[in-house]
Amino acid sequence: MSGFNVDLHVLDVHRRELQALISGLPDAKASGADNLWNFEAWGVAGQPFAALMNNWTGDASEYVDAVKEAGDVLVQRFADMCKTYADQEESAAEMFRKLREGLDGGQP
Repeated sequence: MSGFNVDLHVLDVHRRELQALISGLPDAKASGADNLWNFEAWGVAGQPFAALMNNWTGDASEYVDAVKEAGDVLVQRFADMCKTYADQEESAAEMFRKLREGLDGGQP
């Protein structure tokens, strides 16, 4: 057919690895959030620096949200690709089975 072979198991493993990576992003995002007015983290004298860092972590948080959204789309595309390849393989096998039956006069 196309000259290449797709291992559905490997494709699914990649999908699960990506999904695990993407699912960890909200935890990474939460660990840097809401540090403003946290005197245990910055102390009283460090509050101006905390305010600057809060702006930066806010921007980083938006970036993490965008990466997570793109990652979720990619995970779904991997899942769709696995299903499409599996369906095509099943369809081709059925086509060849019917062809065999036709050539053999109905004998499997």
